[in-house]
Amino acid sequence: MRLYFIIFILIETLHAQPSWVNNPNMDGYITGVGMSNDQNQVSKRRIATVAARANLAETIKVQLKSYFKMITTTHNATLSTFTESTIEQQANELLVQSFIKDTFQDADGTFYVLMVIKKNI
Repeated sequence: MRLYFIIFILIETLHAQPSWVNNPNMDGYITGVGMSNDQNQVSKRRIATVAARANLAETIKVQLKSYFKMITTTHNATLSTFTESTIEQQANELLVQSFIKDTFQDADGTFYVLMVIKKNI
């Protein structure tokens, strides 16, 4: 009986969700998490990776908008268009430097991807 309990605990530990699945904040990184529960294992990884990159892009854009809002004192429409264009360009450039830091597959088959960019870039 004791051996079964130990084996059960080991299996549960192996399948425990990493903390980044629900709270992807990590010191030194800008993060994004994507997930997929597609039936095809190859598609599942691709879909989760694309979703993580999209989540990361949104995070970058929010941070860049916050930065530009701090340095912008005028609400001129031309400046606003320029700012949006610059944010988009910067986000795309940063995404090129993103990489998969970790992956996890839940017991129910859901596949998770943690995509990151180092903050010092």
